[in-house]
Amino acid sequence: MGARNLKVLEVVSGWEAVELILKCVILGVWQIIEMSVKRLWKGHRRKLKNDSPVELTVDSSIGTHCYIKVKGVKYHYVETGPHLGRTVLILKDAPDSGNLWGPNWANLVRRLAETDHRVVTLDLRGTGGSEGGSRSDLAPPRAVDELATLLRALGVSENRQAMVIGFGIGGMLAWYLVHSRGSLISKFAVIDAPHPNLYWQYPPAAFCHRVLHFIQWPHFPERWLAEGELKDREGRWASSRACDWTGALNYVRGAAWWKVKPGLRTSPSALLVGNKDCAAQLVASAQHCSTSTLRLVNKPEPSSKELADVLMDFLIAKDKLIEEVVPRGLMGRMFGAVADRGRELTALVLPPTQA
Repeated sequence: MGARNLKVLEVVSGWEAVELILKCVILGVWQIIEMSVKRLWKGHRRKLKNDSPVELTVDSSIGTHCYIKVKGVKYHYVETGPHLGRTVLILKDAPDSGNLWGPNWANLVRRLAETDHRVVTLDLRGTGGSEGGSRSDLAPPRAVDELATLLRALGVSENRQAMVIGFGIGGMLAWYLVHSRGSLISKFAVIDAPHPNLYWQYPPAAFCHRVLHFIQWPHFPERWLAEGELKDREGRWASSRACDWTGALNYVRGAAWWKVKPGLRTSPSALLVGNKDCAAQLVASAQHCSTSTLRLVNKPEPSSKELADVLMDFLIAKDKLIEEVVPRGLMGRMFGAVADRGRELTALVLPPTQA
């Protein structure tokens, strides 16, 4: 059974902490030197600003915008569905890429609302309308405590459990939450979010690749990301500012120093979702679950209809996916990842795409 308190989390200490600090200092200095040389060689060109004076989006059909103070911290969320329905908490990614309320995802939320679910879409701290915070404010123990308090304020209890969906950084927080407060959760789904104990093997977000140690530095990573050094192929963060990155980076910074105690498994049923390149990460993450179902989708993002269908099946179909209990063996988990809708096993062993 999942632990009911924060004692399941342990801080990195001793020689492991010393080694981490040294790596952050050395690799961080190297990254800064590399950035400086690149600027001198190519010439520093600031990103062109978007001169659009106003960008306004209003869609009252998706739900009611709400604000709540949790332990003195202001959170913003969108509530959809009956107030007394079964709670589904959605933890968005950070920084907010603005793609959560596309047609496919909005349709999923409406379908959940129509089946007596109360969908709460939460802005993580430092994103959207939620208050920001320092790296200590956004460290896993504090984040879990605030999320658990929020769930209880929404009427969730051991006898009236919630379901949780997490994307990216939100998925990382979902892992911590389920390990620490598993008695409040019946099911959880994480999309493109490795287990926190795999932090160094599989970074928690795309913008962390190859720069996890540098991210531990203050100030510089925010500027580096805001100036467009990260080349995101879909341009999700093309117009971001340094302040847009602070929340996401502080969550990532805190996660480097906190891990789940070895040997502990989540109790609620888990759905782990990723694309075909994430197969190894999904299998490794599943080792931290008592019951898990793995799914490969072409595009693990809210805009994907395929993802929406998989989540809908997991959340409300009469335990259709829960019956597909994934064995703990490696091959059993690999078969489970491709069982849905006749997907063949070769989806997990596709050869690299040729250039």
